[in-house]
Amino acid sequence: MKRTVKKARELGLIAVCCVALLSCSAESPVRTAKYAEQGFYSAALSDDGATALVGSIQHGGSYWVNAINERRFNWNHAPGEYSSIIGVDIDPSGQFAATGGARTLVLWSTLTGSAEGFWTTPGDIQSLKLTQNGDHALVGLNDQTARFFDVKNGGIKHTLRTGATVRAVDVSSDGALGITGDDLSKVILWNMQSGEKIQQWTLSNNIASVALSADGRYAFAAAQLGNAKIWSTRDGKELTDIDTGGLQHRKMTISQAVFSADNRSLLIGGVNGRVALLQVSTGDTQKEWDLYMPTGRPAGSSVLSLAFSPGNRFYAIGSNGYLNVLE
Repeated sequence: MKRTVKKARELGLIAVCCVALLSCSAESPVRTAKYAEQGFYSAALSDDGATALVGSIQHGGSYWVNAINERRFNWNHAPGEYSSIIGVDIDPSGQFAATGGARTLVLWSTLTGSAEGFWTTPGDIQSLKLTQNGDHALVGLNDQTARFFDVKNGGIKHTLRTGATVRAVDVSSDGALGITGDDLSKVILWNMQSGEKIQQWTLSNNIASVALSADGRYAFAAAQLGNAKIWSTRDGKELTDIDTGGLQHRKMTISQAVFSADNRSLLIGGVNGRVALLQVSTGDTQKEWDLYMPTGRPAGSSVLSLAFSPGNRFYAIGSNGYLNVLE
């Protein structure tokens, strides 16, 4: 009995040490800034991480310049009220942004702060993504479709029918390819010029996040509490199987992902506040960080947006209301 107790204590000590090592393996942000008091519904970073658009729980939408942490514009969908902004994005040029809440989609100029278009959607917005110069928006809805909107001139170019609520979307900057992830565990690659399916993959659960590389060559998707993969969009073949248990917990949900400009790296973030830089070809983890968690506040912060920045710098926004600068 004494030997058993002693052995159990030794194993327990080893387990504690392993947990401590794992928790210390991730680095902390080099700088943080609080953009909301009670956290975010949604957030988006520009491709270079220079600006941010957030949907605050308390104060609606706002557009920020990250270098000086300055709130540049306040954006809401009706005068005199704070809108619940569920989906946001900044276009690849950085000159336009979009906010979506309930069945309202608004296109904004990031230069003047003025609304460029105000549209009604046929379903409640779950996610959205803009093409170059804000010409079009791919919008995931709860009516079992994603809609490809002409957000400058009005009208729906294509209706993409999935058969389930579309939780996650992405679109190539030129508007040639789109990707959707839905509640039937399906990941679908679309030809956005014709509205036809190109590829379809199935993961182990409802889809939590999707991403396309800037040139449309690679596609990524992750399931809620399930698996995650990278595929070639050219032939549909699986390129990399991402270990979702390698980031602190088995079957961790990856809530956000973005490819580097050269397609060599993938930056991912989880609902547990962990950010990791992965090698696209192997899925190997190159570096990890934990988002800032202030003391005295509820623990936990899901990663809502990520961006690569020049000089081996990265940006991340957590649902707890903080911008994180990572190196």
